[in-house]
Amino acid sequence: MQQRLIANRYALLAELGRGAMGVVWRAQDQLLGRAVALKELHPPQGIAAEERNVLEERMLREARTAGRLNHPAVVTVYDIVRENGRTYLAMELVDASDLATVVERHGPRDSVWMAGVALQVLGALETAHAAGIVHRDVKPSNIMVRPDGAVKLTDFGIAQAMDDPRLTTNGGIVGSPAYMSPDRLSGWEASPASDLWALGVTMAHAVEGISPFERTSTASTLHAIMNEPPVLRLASLALAEVIRGLLTVDPARRLTASQARGMLTAIVQGTAPVPLPRKKKNTAVRVAAVALGVVVLAGAAFAGYQAFKPKNTSAAGSPTTSGTPTSANSTEWSTDTAPLPIGAPLPSRRIATYGRGGDVTQWNLTGTECAKDFLTQGSPVLASVPCDKPHGIQLFSAATPLWDQPKTVAYPGKDWLADFGRKYCNEQFQATASRSKEALGFTALVPTQQEWQAWNDPTTPGRQEVLCVVWKQDRAPLAGTLVG
Repeated sequence: MQQRLIANRYALLAELGRGAMGVVWRAQDQLLGRAVALKELHPPQGIAAEERNVLEERMLREARTAGRLNHPAVVTVYDIVRENGRTYLAMELVDASDLATVVERHGPRDSVWMAGVALQVLGALETAHAAGIVHRDVKPSNIMVRPDGAVKLTDFGIAQAMDDPRLTTNGGIVGSPAYMSPDRLSGWEASPASDLWALGVTMAHAVEGISPFERTSTASTLHAIMNEPPVLRLASLALAEVIRGLLTVDPARRLTASQARGMLTAIVQGTAPVPLPRKKKNTAVRVAAVALGVVVLAGAAFAGYQAFKPKNTSAAGSPTTSGTPTSANSTEWSTDTAPLPIGAPLPSRRIATYGRGGDVTQWNLTGTECAKDFLTQGSPVLASVPCDKPHGIQLFSAATPLWDQPKTVAYPGKDWLADFGRKYCNEQFQATASRSKEALGFTALVPTQQEWQAWNDPTTPGRQEVLCVVWKQDRAPLAGTLVG
């Protein structure tokens, strides 16, 4: 069988990989006598001309971007060829598995080994950032690790030069959702800080064996990014500090490349940890939430919510001096604290607790999931059901009030959390209620102190979220989602 020859120069030897948009070949450069990887752009039949042009431009961008960078951890691009209506990119052949495959086949990585890999990726990113380029898609599948430990950061196809417009056909965010930083999800431009966040997610994935934020749906993935700091059980204390520093939600407080380099170097060399400079903490409580199916930073809505101790006010949304209100879709709250018998339905607009020792003994829903049964005193909510099927309740929003504080932060108290929950869930309910003509009940669930403090439990980590739950006031089944 005659070998296929591209540009009268590159002889195709074997297929290395195939995706929806193309094929990567092992090829021989017959002019220079060296092995290369040849990426062939091969979009599916019927793709729109505009989309094809975007894909071709991304391949050209990959060539231009890599050509501007001189670093051992960046794959070298040799040539770009157009032939018979197709585009080919000749690049350095890396005989290696990507980090995602390494973890899948061999399990979680050792912390010192991962620190060495991360240092090399960090070097590639620092070189790119110094050249004004943001990678935008750092993740395990884009990091090749050779048997000798050498690393190559690949796929600069969606990299964005800071002076170059984005390559999207619809203005959307480009990249892998599970590795995107909260600032990008909130609409900020990709930046060196967002690349460093993605590196932190990648490190957590490698040492723990699972992607820390990836969930079964995009909505629950985005919720996890904004509200659920990763549980680090296998990472060493020193590497966990680096990961948590890179996964700081506020990009202004996130570890810089220089700080991360010093800490990673100390891990690899086995020297004393590099102390971090202490930044003055902001006492304002900021909120990150997934509401109405869209990731939002709810901190703006609570910019004035600063004190740990709740203030007594008579404004709408504050506790009332009467019992449970009866008006449909009211946002006034009950101050009735009389104990409920086991199995009694939890009233609307009366703060309840969840988790260890709580009114709801266990809570397993995330995102905007639904559950079959109603909230009852002393019962858990263990499993979700499809929201397009009949169900009793829906988690319509959630927020982690102290998301920018360490998980070890002291329990702020049920009263403080209750005051936060009333204000936060009221705001979210107003939008939710407008989608339904039914009379709806809703409440806020706040974590118990035991649940809050169990954040590092190795089997069932505790949660620190405030949950907003909705149902029909007459306790009839809901037939569809109340969240857009």
